[in-house]
Amino acid sequence: MPVSDTIPGVTGTLGLFSLVDLFQLLASARRSGRLSVDHPRGRARVYFEKGAAVHADFAGLTGEEAVYALFADERGTFEFRIGMPAPEQTIATSTENLVLEAVRRLDEARRDAAEQVGPDELRVGGDAVPLRATQAEELLRTGAVALTPEERSLVENADGIRTVARIAAQAGLDAERAQVVAQRLVKTGVLKLQTKRARTARLVARLSQLPIAPGAAGVDVNIVAAWERALERPVRQVACRREDGTVLVFDLQLLDGAGPFLELSRVAFLRADLVANEPLLVRPYVTEGAA
Repeated sequence: MPVSDTIPGVTGTLGLFSLVDLFQLLASARRSGRLSVDHPRGRARVYFEKGAAVHADFAGLTGEEAVYALFADERGTFEFRIGMPAPEQTIATSTENLVLEAVRRLDEARRDAAEQVGPDELRVGGDAVPLRATQAEELLRTGAVALTPEERSLVENADGIRTVARIAAQAGLDAERAQVVAQRLVKTGVLKLQTKRARTARLVARLSQLPIAPGAAGVDVNIVAAWERALERPVRQVACRREDGTVLVFDLQLLDGAGPFLELSRVAFLRADLVANEPLLVRPYVTEGAA
């Protein structure tokens, strides 16, 4: 049956529904009761009180270690029954911290084993744009989630503008490691991904007949308006990628009727070593302090 927080009893199969989702569902719904998993290694039981996991036992383990072992081997069918009180309290950390630590351990185990994530699991690439989830500030303020230094660096720099790769470069983090950490934070609900992206425009460099400042580039007002609608903030600079991979950054100058052209002054052509009619991939360049 479908998993729902509107019914007293919940059943399902792990693999079709993940433990991360299940724990988050019970926490957000503030459910009290017992989650049982019929696992090939034996029955696992996790007790919740008003959404907080308070006791677990599985495969000879109790408390947090039992939960981590269950997360590391998600198999079997589960059932949640309300009104089943915990026989004891063996879990002291918050449910959010419990889930985050379980995912951390799974990430580390995969890295040590040089394993890839499963085909159906979330993948966060270097070009993904993260931003803080709505509940992230409250979780951090109350201490419900304790972040590692690299996790905190990603969360503090996630602004909905910069990519994971750019954040990693600016924060001095390993690029591949940053993707793994970002993926973990998205999976556990601390970060989310920006779905609105400013589209890259393919423009042709052209010597302008209008007065363009040496450090500026003229772009059609309609293109800029589309960028600002997507980003929900002003655009004041543009990044222009050449075919050899080098990137040039110019201050933005709005032009009516520029169409598919990037209009530059003669000085800008000479400084950037551009040639007339050179194609460029142009997108907004928004710095951290822009507002």
